[in-house]
Amino acid sequence: MNTVVLGLQWGDEGKGKAIDYLAGNFDVVVRFQGGHNAGHTVYYQGKRVVLHVLPSGIFYPDCLAVIAHGVVVQPLQLIEEIRNARSLGLSLQNLALSANAPLILPFHQQLDIVFEDSRYQRIGTTRRGIGPAYEDVIGRRALFVGDLLQESVFRKKFARLAEYYNRLFAAYGHPAVDSEPAITDYLQAGEFLRPHVCDTTALLQRACHEKKQLLFEGAQGSLLDIHLGTYPFVTSSSTTIAGVFSGTGLSHKSVDHVIGISKAYATRVGEGPFPSELQDDSGRRLRERGKEYGATTGRPRRVGWLDLVALKHAVQVNGVDALFLTKLDVLDDLDEIPVAVAYEVNGVRSEQFPCHADALDLVTPVYRVLPGWQKTLGAMERMNDLPQPLRAYLDFIEEFTGAKISHLSVGGERRQTIETGR
Repeated sequence: MNTVVLGLQWGDEGKGKAIDYLAGNFDVVVRFQGGHNAGHTVYYQGKRVVLHVLPSGIFYPDCLAVIAHGVVVQPLQLIEEIRNARSLGLSLQNLALSANAPLILPFHQQLDIVFEDSRYQRIGTTRRGIGPAYEDVIGRRALFVGDLLQESVFRKKFARLAEYYNRLFAAYGHPAVDSEPAITDYLQAGEFLRPHVCDTTALLQRACHEKKQLLFEGAQGSLLDIHLGTYPFVTSSSTTIAGVFSGTGLSHKSVDHVIGISKAYATRVGEGPFPSELQDDSGRRLRERGKEYGATTGRPRRVGWLDLVALKHAVQVNGVDALFLTKLDVLDDLDEIPVAVAYEVNGVRSEQFPCHADALDLVTPVYRVLPGWQKTLGAMERMNDLPQPLRAYLDFIEEFTGAKISHLSVGGERRQTIETGR
């Protein structure tokens, strides 16, 4: 059964652990969008490993790990990530990289910095060039991984783009980018990556024809989708189910099952509205217990209670079949757990999620307070082990969102996952 795993909040939901837990049951794991601004944290042989672009399938030698064309690739960073994986004893002979994946170039990172520092409304980007790289795709001037394999073609395209961007930098009073060292580095990166580069769309279509089992993994979360998220405080790609198809070249018929990942509370990194945000001691305690610091940037995450209005919206947008609920153990010591069940705007109550940031900024969350379980969950292995207040918490989430909870994460290790049988 081909399965999509998506984040349902503002990213950082624990997708890395969920995908790692599921990946061993699949023949192919596909990363379909985003760039190295995302980080999936997994544990391999007792070591904490952060993946930025590499799919979680790299940990399974019999599984094909695919970086599809919906992903923007910084080749120097990808090589560093490959070398780190090899230092763990992984061969990565099972890695396939799309020739049509757009490149993140030195101009893009510089432009990200220039725009973030000069725009009237800060977005809180990671300044890694993700947005400008996607802008080049839309602007029809992008360079692609396949260009790295043709030196004369790459030099010509790079020089043309350098002229364009250096004029732009000059207008902002920013120094020009020196092209020649970058060209040399990128061409060398192309030779390193050459054994992995292929037509991943054809590869995936063949895998589907052969009835292989595919797992699709995305980056960030649904509320950061460029079209359906809290615009303009969003990422630059489609983080919802739509990104699977545009990012791989497969049709909707290639997906059988959608698993949505959500924390038992909520977090957000960067700017933008966050109705259930906590700015008191409760938020600080959740941040420390949950180790809520960015896997890629180290930035402290903003923390809040679970927002069921936003979660139900993400469930409906993505056609979620099952929920994978993470970090339940972070709530172990609480005697009461508030969850947002509606919004109020000027005294009017609504359960509708407004995607645009201006509208979401105006809402006040309405909470339902549920009893905590005050038990340590980390050693529990079966549904029968779970305390009754926790079961009531799960039932409430299912009833509100209309999606069944299939998996519970009660700790960071792969083994600390409970299949609910629901």
